[in-house]
Amino acid sequence: MRAREVVSNVYLTEGLRVGNVYLLVSGDELTLVDTGLLSDVDQIVAQLREAGHTLSQLQAIVLTHAHGDHTGGAAALAHRSGAQVIAHRDEVPYIEQTTSLRPASLIGRAANWLSDRLVFRTPPCKVGRMVEDGDVIEVLGGLRVVHTPGHTPGSMSLYQPERRILFYGDALFNADPMTGRPGLDFPIRMVSVDNAQARESVRKVSELPIDVLCCGHGEAILSEANEKMRALLGEGSD
Repeated sequence: MRAREVVSNVYLTEGLRVGNVYLLVSGDELTLVDTGLLSDVDQIVAQLREAGHTLSQLQAIVLTHAHGDHTGGAAALAHRSGAQVIAHRDEVPYIEQTTSLRPASLIGRAANWLSDRLVFRTPPCKVGRMVEDGDVIEVLGGLRVVHTPGHTPGSMSLYQPERRILFYGDALFNADPMTGRPGLDFPIRMVSVDNAQARESVRKVSELPIDVLCCGHGEAILSEANEKMRALLGEGSD
């Protein structure tokens, strides 16, 4: 199975168990956006090689947030490739597991603890570069960091303004993670730390000109992304 090209130089790793992993190609250098589960690592490496790349070309691993279905393979991939791990400053303690995420609900806290330690088995990962809102990651001509908290405190999105691409992690879902049913929706309330803030983050990015919206779950949206986000917010198309 090979990674599938979404748009030029942006590939979606196929057949992973839960979340999306995007491979970005800039000349001879590769960047991953999120890493799936620990059990996905060999499949990610195999698809990278199937596309004609080597693991030594992987220069950066960008983590949109700390949940195990996005960070489970980060430590192993960084160790095997030497890639630098990049995350928002506010998310670093959760990725490195020096403290635990605290979702708004008690059930969510229990689910988060169980998923990272038993279901997803997420090892801690050292972050090599901490970024903040407005910083630029030099890939695809420059990805601007947009802090989009709510699902987690340091959730971040990556925006390419010339190509109007937004990598959005779990700040929005384009498929139900339990059933796989497609459709744009807000992040899961039970495991989010601040649902009002999550909604405000969607409002914030909906004002950016976006042609391609790459969420952490579900297919990429290749047209009318702004209109679909505004419809979700109940704002119509005006």
